[in-house]
Amino acid sequence: MTVIDSNPPIPPKETAFTEDGLYDLFRTQTMGGIRYTNKHDRVLLVDSRSSNYRDLVDLEKGTVIYTGTGEEPQSFEGRVGRFNERVRSPESVLLYFHKPHANHLVFKFRVKYLSHYMSTEENKAGKIRRVIKFKLKILDI
Repeated sequence: MTVIDSNPPIPPKETAFTEDGLYDLFRTQTMGGIRYTNKHDRVLLVDSRSSNYRDLVDLEKGTVIYTGTGEEPQSFEGRVGRFNERVRSPESVLLYFHKPHANHLVFKFRVKYLSHYMSTEENKAGKIRRVIKFKLKILDI
């Protein structure tokens, strides 16, 4: 990954953003659970209540189980796979956001990739497909 711009600052915990505000700071995509740009190393992981994905946040253990992106069988290959690959890249700085409702995102904490495993879940159409489950370590609890 080539960093073109300087890295945006990591916001203080519990900072709230609109989609436009998040875009203004990070210049990433404005939709989806995994958002990145080639201009810096920040990768935004968004847990949205409107999604059919459910993250498992365990503050006692300091871990997050985060589901990869893609409605079809998930992988690290192809167009959608590039988003999943960014999560496990050692160059990525992972920032975890909670999106309790439309146009409201709250920065929770930095996380670090530990490992991943494959599982199966229904997509929005009710079709069972392979999903990537990322195990992430919460930094700065």
